[in-house]
Amino acid sequence: MNRGVRVAIAVGVVAALAGVGLWYSQVFAQRNPSNIVVSDFESRHFDAYRLSNGMKVLLVSDADSEQAAAALNVTVGSWSNPPEVPGLAHLLEHVLFLGTEKYPEVDSYHRFIEQGGGTNNAYTADENTLYFFDIDADQLEPALDRFAQFFIAPLFDADFIEREIQAVHSEFTASLQNDSRRREDVLSELYLRDHPASRLAIGNDDTLDVPDLRDQLMRFYRQHYVAGRMALTVYGPQDIDTLKAWVDARFGGVRSVDSDAPVFDQPYFEDADLPFLVEIQPRRESRLLQLRFPVPGNEDELDTKPDDFIAYLLGQETKGSLISELKARGWAEALSARPGNTTASQHQFSLTVQLTETGLENWEAVAGLAFEYLQLIGEQGLEEWRYDELADIQRINFEFAEHVSPAATVQSLAERLSIYPPKEALRGPYRFNDFDDDTLREWLGYLKPDNALVVLMHPDAPAKVRSRWYNTPYSLTPLAGNTLAAWRNPQTVATLKLPDANPFVPTNLDVLPLTAPTSSLYRNQPQVIRNAPGYELWFEQDDEFRTPKLDVSLLIETPDARATARDRVMTQLYLDLVDDSLSEFRYAAGLAGSGYGLSTNERGMHLRLYGFSQPLPTLFDTLLVELAEHSIDPDRFERLKADLARRLRNTDEDPVVNQLFRRLSQFLIRDAQTPEALSKALADVTPADINAWRDRWLANHRITMLVHGNLTQEDAIELGDRARLMLPPSASTAPVEPQIAAMAGRRYRHELSVDHNDSALLGYYQGSNSSLRERALYALAGQILNAPYFAELRTQEQLGYVVFARAHSVHDWPGLVVYIQSPSTDPALLQLYSDRFMTRFAQRLRSMSEAEFRGFKQGLETNLTTPADNLYELSQQYWSAILDDNPNFNTGQRLAGEVENISQDGFVRFFETQFLAEGSRRLMLHQVGEGMASDYDEHGQGLVGFYPADGPADMQRDARWVTPTFNNLPPR
Repeated sequence: MNRGVRVAIAVGVVAALAGVGLWYSQVFAQRNPSNIVVSDFESRHFDAYRLSNGMKVLLVSDADSEQAAAALNVTVGSWSNPPEVPGLAHLLEHVLFLGTEKYPEVDSYHRFIEQGGGTNNAYTADENTLYFFDIDADQLEPALDRFAQFFIAPLFDADFIEREIQAVHSEFTASLQNDSRRREDVLSELYLRDHPASRLAIGNDDTLDVPDLRDQLMRFYRQHYVAGRMALTVYGPQDIDTLKAWVDARFGGVRSVDSDAPVFDQPYFEDADLPFLVEIQPRRESRLLQLRFPVPGNEDELDTKPDDFIAYLLGQETKGSLISELKARGWAEALSARPGNTTASQHQFSLTVQLTETGLENWEAVAGLAFEYLQLIGEQGLEEWRYDELADIQRINFEFAEHVSPAATVQSLAERLSIYPPKEALRGPYRFNDFDDDTLREWLGYLKPDNALVVLMHPDAPAKVRSRWYNTPYSLTPLAGNTLAAWRNPQTVATLKLPDANPFVPTNLDVLPLTAPTSSLYRNQPQVIRNAPGYELWFEQDDEFRTPKLDVSLLIETPDARATARDRVMTQLYLDLVDDSLSEFRYAAGLAGSGYGLSTNERGMHLRLYGFSQPLPTLFDTLLVELAEHSIDPDRFERLKADLARRLRNTDEDPVVNQLFRRLSQFLIRDAQTPEALSKALADVTPADINAWRDRWLANHRITMLVHGNLTQEDAIELGDRARLMLPPSASTAPVEPQIAAMAGRRYRHELSVDHNDSALLGYYQGSNSSLRERALYALAGQILNAPYFAELRTQEQLGYVVFARAHSVHDWPGLVVYIQSPSTDPALLQLYSDRFMTRFAQRLRSMSEAEFRGFKQGLETNLTTPADNLYELSQQYWSAILDDNPNFNTGQRLAGEVENISQDGFVRFFETQFLAEGSRRLMLHQVGEGMASDYDEHGQGLVGFYPADGPADMQRDARWVTPTFNNLPPR
């Protein structure tokens, strides 16, 4: 009997079991006291109100949270920049972090947050600027006090403003090779001059070089940073009354001035300008067609969301959809439809198609099919049942929306509070409550050929002009009359059709009764419920989140996935083929809240499924069948192979930091492969090779599986049995044991060349072993070092925008990395600055107060022991422990215990031995930026005691290869 048929029978068994009453309904009896709309399953308490100064506030009390967070959104962004000072709003965002009247030290806020185990950041968008932090819950009140001062009495220190211009400029230069930024730079030159999108948003040292800059910043701040245009969200375990008292006392001092958020309703183009074609050259090898349509503000359509509904229909991937037809013709790899932001201002609706080479040759026909599908939507798609289906999906998503981290929660809620009525701050984005045929047709009418800006991005685009800021080659071309005529009156394509009803929308959302005993004194954990040679099944019925969701992880452990460069590319290509064959199936499931991921890792292949427990077994079975029996289509094979080859070539255009970390991995990980080696290995791979490789791993693999969530043990065993049936494990396959290079006690220096203007330093310090004690020491080093490293080398010395120090484990072998990326300083000088900092910091550690040192430890302990926010995160923690061979699932708690036992004297000795001593294990990677070679040669003479490493082999010949194990214990 065919394995696929046997699995189909098994699916029927599960369906029958579900039908005879395994599911039951759980009803929450406790009424939530929140004054905003919450789901029936919401346990947190929300309270929305206004301060007397007009600031909107939303408080979130979560008694179970060990972390707290806050975010403040201001309804002003880069579109409000004065025309003569592009980048002013972005610079202001930076400046507010540089000291306030009450807390004048330039790095005191950053240091306080990090010491409390937290993080902080901000970003400037077109129409808003958002500031946020998270921290140990015990430190929320003093953190709010510091945070509030940003919006009451910042210092605007002239010296630091000048320095911060360089930070903004470094951020600008770091983005110069980003193709999305380059494309937007071209388009900004095409917009009308009075539209704010026509100006540089990020700013640089040219646009910010104005004589009255400090005055400009203060005027901008006084005009826009007023209470009535702010929305604050605070999250903590404290009760609402406590949170309210803290907020009122601190944010009531924000100025109350009449000031309305600007609305930018001016057009992007004159009516006669559109349509037209702009062709743009990317740096990465890519082929992209984008149709952009100017559309009016949508803030008056919060209940109908016409642009969201049209994007939902246009982005479908089911059979007969636009992308399905384009793939069938070999013209496209992917498609996305984006309705733009929720705003009162004019914005853009965009349809983006990733083209194949053949698709590029037929781009006009691709656009023609898009307009035909839009016409089909107008003729058949604006039906109430389709709208109701989307509304049902979103209602379910809202009702069972899982908690995310406090930091993520406050960011999203602060932005929503500026858009939606306070009562709808939580539910607003999910609400589709008003099917209105007239409104939908009005919005569909904006997506016409005569209202289109057509963007074609490809390597051979004519380079007639270069954009001002990003130097991007582009050209403008009139659209031919016959092309426009064909788009305006598209021919009917019989194979295009709108989707049927989605079969994955769950109809049973009940939560199963618990079969294992529960107690307030302990928490259930996964147990091995099946163990056989080559096969291990772990299971836990979720007793914590009680949601109708399920998480399944399956590790196919095989040496044949990564033994050689050829094996690696065949593994990736096969997973690409499997995923592509299931794209229509996957998309429908994903819309309804269930999905999967297919990936490679150091042990083999990893399959993870997550979503509602009712439809997930069907998705699981379909994936198993495809993994075991995928039939390769030759044309699709060639296209996906070409796509993988292109992705490998494009790694040369990855951000500098990514390229340096990839190079570090090549030094440290056994049999790591370069993109060049992988490209070479891929060149002659055939479908027959892939099939032979699949037969190899099917005969030579182990299975480890975790089932966690809303399922009984019996059904989990059934899932595992089906995995064994479709992918029979081999009893003789040994576990794959990843190895890393344990460095000799030396300092190595490696130079590499990345095609980028910036220089960069990546310094790696390696631990001595994989014990929990060593991991705790390096984690604490990252906790203590990051804020002062950033403050000195980024804020004070202004060496670059991207600056950090953090713990960095490789296969659980601990270490620490420092990184600086600079547009103006060569890596040898960056190295000297970094080494000087480390030497000075040893003295700072010796003189650090006991209370400050204890604060850093407590912040790290909180991070290590903070409970998972949702089922997905908890499953990930379980899975990591299983792979670590820690059946007690207490890695975080044990690490926290090791941190608690670190004395200050012991940590100082560790720091001096591991980071300063001659025999410390170090690898320094130097990227020399454009035009900095002579400076590098000069400053490099000051670097003494380094062994040159032209490549990984130069370091590895002195290293020993080791397999890290949990707590440095011998393998079982």
